[in-house]
Amino acid sequence: MSVPYQLVLRHNPKDKLAPKKYYGAVKNSGKTEFETLCTTISDRGTCIKGDVQAALDGLIFAMKQGLAEGRIIQLGEFGNFRMSIGGTGVEDSKEYAVSMITRKKIIFTPGKLLQDMMKTLSFKATGIIVEPAAVTEP
Repeated sequence: MSVPYQLVLRHNPKDKLAPKKYYGAVKNSGKTEFETLCTTISDRGTCIKGDVQAALDGLIFAMKQGLAEGRIIQLGEFGNFRMSIGGTGVEDSKEYAVSMITRKKIIFTPGKLLQDMMKTLSFKATGIIVEPAAVTEP
């Protein structure tokens, strides 16, 4: 299986005055919805789709709870999820206020299974985009 990519003409983010260059970018071909994922998992084993949905719902609940407590969520060889924050720094720790935390994100670090998959990926060119469209996240 090959990952589709396209060439996108972009500015160098470190040097806006430099001439634009073509960079490779994965061409996503859509989403796999939760329902489809559950069906695919149930088709590979002995669990029915409803059991898979219940298990994944429980996993999501437990992950949200653990991440909110500042814990790293370790999912075996699949990988880890952890919280990260960013914001304004201060020179004197007494001046720090929680309101200075302006960014929150969840970081995923792939485990052995996904790292091994990444080693065997191949790529297939699909075209060139001269002016990339604005990317919006759901």
